[in-house]
Amino acid sequence: MKIIKNTFLVLMTVLFFACDSDDYSGDAPDPVQTQLKVIGRGASVAQLKTIMNPDNGQPVEAFCFLMDLVDSKTGEIIGTLEDCDMGTTENPDGTLISKIVTKFNFTGKGSITSRGDVLQRPIGEGKFSTEFTPTEINIVAVTDDFLGLEGKTTLVGEVDLTRFDQDIIIFNCNFTIDLESK
Repeated sequence: MKIIKNTFLVLMTVLFFACDSDDYSGDAPDPVQTQLKVIGRGASVAQLKTIMNPDNGQPVEAFCFLMDLVDSKTGEIIGTLEDCDMGTTENPDGTLISKIVTKFNFTGKGSITSRGDVLQRPIGEGKFSTEFTPTEINIVAVTDDFLGLEGKTTLVGEVDLTRFDQDIIIFNCNFTIDLESK
C-alpha cells in the first residue's frame, strides 16, 4: 500500500510540474506589418457603376475611374487601381470632399479595398491637390495574398480636372498602404 501511495505522490508531482511548464506563453504572436507604396496614374474616363457602399452595405451608383497601379520604387505597372466616387460635396472655399472607394488590384496577388473622404484643394488651372489621412482602419476588404490583414491607406496626390466636361480625370496619386496581421 505504501508503494502505491508513493507512486501516486511521485506521479502527481511529475504531472504538476509538467502542467506548470512555461512552454505556453499565452501571448498572441506579434503582428506582421507591411507597407506598400503605390501610385495611381493616368487619364481615365468615368464609368457609372453600381457598387457596394462600405458605410452601410447598400448598393450605390458611383462614378468609377480605372488607371494603372504603379510601384513607386520601380515605376513598374503592377496592376490596376479603381477609384469610385460615391458623391462629392463642393465647399464655399472651392475645396471638394469626395466619398471614395479605392480598389487596388495587384496582378497575381489579390486586392485591397479602402474607403476615404478625400479632400481636394484647387491649385490652379483646373488641377487639385488630393489628400486623405485616416484616423482609424479604413481597409474594408482584402483578397488572396492579403487575407488576414487589416490597416489603413493614406493618399497624397493631384488630379487634373481640365477635361472633366468630357468625363476624363488625369490622376497622379501616391498611396501608402499600411497592413498588419489581425
